[in-house]
Amino acid sequence: MSKKIIPASFAAAAALAALVSAAPMSASAQANGITNCDAPGGRQRAGALIGAVVGGVVGSNLARNERTAGTIVGAGAGAAAGSYIGCNQQRARAASVRAGGDYRALSNLNVRSGPGTNYRVVSRLNAGQPFSAVGSQGEWVQIAGGGWVSARYVGTN
Repeated sequence: MSKKIIPASFAAAAALAALVSAAPMSASAQANGITNCDAPGGRQRAGALIGAVVGGVVGSNLARNERTAGTIVGAGAGAAAGSYIGCNQQRARAASVRAGGDYRALSNLNVRSGPGTNYRVVSRLNAGQPFSAVGSQGEWVQIAGGGWVSARYVGTN
């Protein structure tokens, strides 16, 4: 394998990954799971980037005569697959937390004033402590009585 081909393969995969990761942001007319996702969260973009890089490397290694074309096709297919899988994970996460449901903290949690780590901590939930959800936004659950906790550390009661 030529030393010039490997950097070109990675460069082509990275360029396609950048283009594909921009697709979810620019294609707001259609929520098909590949170019746009109807559920909040960042898993679709991460899946597209990972898929593009892996697909580009695999495509480059499989296409012996046309490595650049193999890299581009592989990166495109990988990005589409990763984007679709990431969107499905976002949808599953959004569906897993329903308003009015009873949940419990899986570990000690900071309760924040808004849905993100950039919001101030207003209280805490202890591991195992039950609570009711009144809504969700992306990877964050709004709890009854006010405040938000990360959905990653929430279990069903």
